[in-house]
Amino acid sequence: MGHKKRLDLRISLIIRSQTLHHTNLALEIVIQLLETSRHLLRSIPVRKIAGLTLLLSMLGFSAVAQNQNSSSQPSDATAILAQIGSAFSAGKSVSRIQLSGNAKWYAGGAEDSGSATLTAAASGAAQMQLSLTEKGVWTESEDDFGTGMICRWATADGIAHMGDAMNCLKPTVWFLPSLFLQPGSIPAGVGVLDLGLDAVSSGNYRHLRSQAVLSDMPEQLLSGSVDASTTDIGFDVSTLLPAVLRYRVHPDNGAPVNIQIEIRYSDYRKIDGVQIPFLVQRYINGSLQLAIEVTSAQIS
Repeated sequence: MGHKKRLDLRISLIIRSQTLHHTNLALEIVIQLLETSRHLLRSIPVRKIAGLTLLLSMLGFSAVAQNQNSSSQPSDATAILAQIGSAFSAGKSVSRIQLSGNAKWYAGGAEDSGSATLTAAASGAAQMQLSLTEKGVWTESEDDFGTGMICRWATADGIAHMGDAMNCLKPTVWFLPSLFLQPGSIPAGVGVLDLGLDAVSSGNYRHLRSQAVLSDMPEQLLSGSVDASTTDIGFDVSTLLPAVLRYRVHPDNGAPVNIQIEIRYSDYRKIDGVQIPFLVQRYINGSLQLAIEVTSAQIS
């Protein structure tokens, strides 16, 4: 497929997607796609440029209309992201964090425990390694956020198993979302929408929603990419630190079964000027599956 047709397809998929509930987020991502593909505009006929201009105008009109009829008043997240960055590290740029601590793993009524080491980079790369008494070594990792990123998991035998590609598209680090959301770190193709004060899980928080459509995404991933990348983050209203993160995944075999993931953050402590959650809990379909109690953190 030619570059122009691929660009047209991406824009169409964004607009048609039923998961983009707020049109101004679609508008934001469309504009980002055009900015990353501006060299194509010189080769598009004038009549198509006019049609695209009309399309963007319609999107903008729809976004305004939706804002006027919505109690949460969705808007561009630039201002709140700056405040969130300030709450996280007082504006200091953080490139990498390593956490060490204790882990409790819950499965089928049984409980396992051991040590945990988690590392994350502002690029979206992350790894968690657990050493549990019964389960043994368990590792989860993902590459820098982008089209070619790969998610993996491995047991004590060290053999890496590839996660489903769609499960890798979340524009966040699941155990440290503020690290990825630093101003200047968010990659092109990721749209972040400020939904204002809103319900996320069981509480009311400052609600941010992020979704991604990458400009060089393979055609076979386009149709489901927006839904697969959707993450909802609830920030504590008083501290602007993450309290809850929600997203969906599905089995690695590609089965069309939605699995709801919820991460809860608490017991924040300041380490080298950076706010770190010393308790991170992961719930799967409403049941606690993993609890990590951090004992130390290294910031770089």
